[in-house]
Amino acid sequence: MQSLKILLGLLFILISICIYFFLIEPKDKIKLTPDMISKVKYLETNSVAEGTIKDYGQDAKNVFQKLISSKTVVSKTTFWKKKLFENSSNLSQRIIEFSLDNKEKITFEILTFNVEGHKNESYIRHIGDSTIYHLNADHTEDILMQFTNR
Repeated sequence: MQSLKILLGLLFILISICIYFFLIEPKDKIKLTPDMISKVKYLETNSVAEGTIKDYGQDAKNVFQKLISSKTVVSKTTFWKKKLFENSSNLSQRIIEFSLDNKEKITFEILTFNVEGHKNESYIRHIGDSTIYHLNADHTEDILMQFTNR
């Protein structure tokens, strides 16, 4: 009887997680297009010094262009395997919010892994879309360098 309760509890948790990841999606989907680059006014992200970083103009546009250029879609299973099971250290998460000239906000969640013996790699998700993209190593390095020690 006790093992049945434990099994039912685990089943409930598993079903809850599946519902969260596969059925619940944010309602404000925005289609990202290359012509949006010209509309970017600035970006905001958290600073390592407990503040907020704002980059304006071309710096913000360059980061936006790198983030939307990724076309490699990654399955959620692959992403979670990477996140939970591979030997990666210095896992960091950054939220970058872009403000457009029409007052619209576009937010990205970036999860970066420092993989032993390899270049950094990142996975990005546009908030408002459940698709996860793999960001190439060069773009990851460029974005990380832009925010280093700030």
